[in-house]
Amino acid sequence: MNESNHIKISINGVHYNICTPEPEEYVQQLAQELDETVREVIEKSPTISFNDVMVLCAINYVDAYKRSEENADRLRTQITEYLEDAAKARIELDEAKRENAQLRRQLEEKQRKDAPSQGMKG
Repeated sequence: MNESNHIKISINGVHYNICTPEPEEYVQQLAQELDETVREVIEKSPTISFNDVMVLCAINYVDAYKRSEENADRLRTQITEYLEDAAKARIELDEAKRENAQLRRQLEEKQRKDAPSQGMKG
């Protein structure tokens, strides 16, 4: 069962109480990052409303999330391709080993057949 943590955070001087299963330290880090972003936007545009700042922050975070998801999908695709390539290489290696073993056996057989005739020549 998930235990909820009751956490107090502050964004631009406004205090919020949050109930979450996430660890407090993690939530505080998120709140601090959001607070810094909000303060930066307000510093650059002092006449902007707090709601507009929050909308801009939300859009930026959703954009970052979407881009992260796309990057994760690309990485998953690359990993899948690498695994497929590795599997193909493993199959090719196994085939090469079998062919090598077969050629060695053929060579040994030929050498055994040729050995008695070489002994008669000498």
